Amino acid sequence: MLDLVLSAFGMLILCFAFCMAGASLQKRGGGTHTFLALAVVTGGGAAYMLWIWDRPILARILPFSNAIILGNWLPVAAAFFIGVCLKTDTIAYLRRVFFAAALGCLCGFSLISPLLGDAPECGIIDHSGRIFEFQTTKQTCSAACAAGLLRLHGIDATEEELATLCLTRSGTHWLGVFRGLKIKTAGTEWDVIVEEVTPKQLTCSENPPGVLALTFTPEAAEHSIESGFGTEVGHTVVCLGTCQKSKTLEVFDPSPDYGFESWNDRILADVQTGILLRLVSRIGTPSPLHGIDTNRPSTWNERRMASR
Repeated sequence: MLDLVLSAFGMLILCFAFCMAGASLQKRGGGTHTFLALAVVTGGGAAYMLWIWDRPILARILPFSNAIILGNWLPVAAAFFIGVCLKTDTIAYLRRVFFAAALGCLCGFSLISPLLGDAPECGIIDHSGRIFEFQTTKQTCSAACAAGLLRLHGIDATEEELATLCLTRSGTHWLGVFRGLKIKTAGTEWDVIVEEVTPKQLTCSENPPGVLALTFTPEAAEHSIESGFGTEVGHTVVCLGTCQKSKTLEVFDPSPDYGFESWNDRILADVQTGILLRLVSRIGTPSPLHGIDTNRPSTWNERRMASR
């Protein structure tokens, strides 16, 4: 957690600097300069929300385990507005202080929220050389998938360990999964790549193995008996590749009632967005699934590939 604490502290210092810059500009720069600066900050914030916030490009800009905090730029923009507000003479002093305090509290909470709470307590599983295991709590589908992906690449990992590293609380954000994978692959030949995928891409192109974080359309609830998808929360599975013959996506769903499955276009029609986190070799080693029969995914555990 030290990486998160240090990054949060650094971001708070940056917010303070932007607050001071806003206050200084409002006090000395004049109306025109202040208006232009506010326009630039507002436009930058809008661009950030449209093209960077909660998108894989954020992991490419900040390929660090603490990207979940360093990539939160809205508090920095808000701090500039706080500085301008505090030095605006046209607004009553108490109103300025109240607005600045409220916005400051929101900014602070936004920055430190990944540090709050505790990971759920997971059950103890004897992997016995197996790669993929079911999740032991309702909240840890991402942690179970991340642990399985790491074992697939020869890195020892458990659901409980990844629940802590991935900052699992009532659920797990994909940036939390990115953090867990980044920490576990440090010092190994593997690195983490994040990509955004559409439902069509999942069956029409070859997909290397990875952790697939999904959100679902409102219509998904109508087919929840068939698919198990719910619209209130997302779900995470292990992507095992595409079967070109049947045009299905082979996955391991860590929910205890599912497991190895083949998803066709009907099931994938319920998917709204998908974030694929996969491991790539720094030295060109092929995927561990290279040459494996994608028509028989359930045999992958039987081969005990993690023991290689």
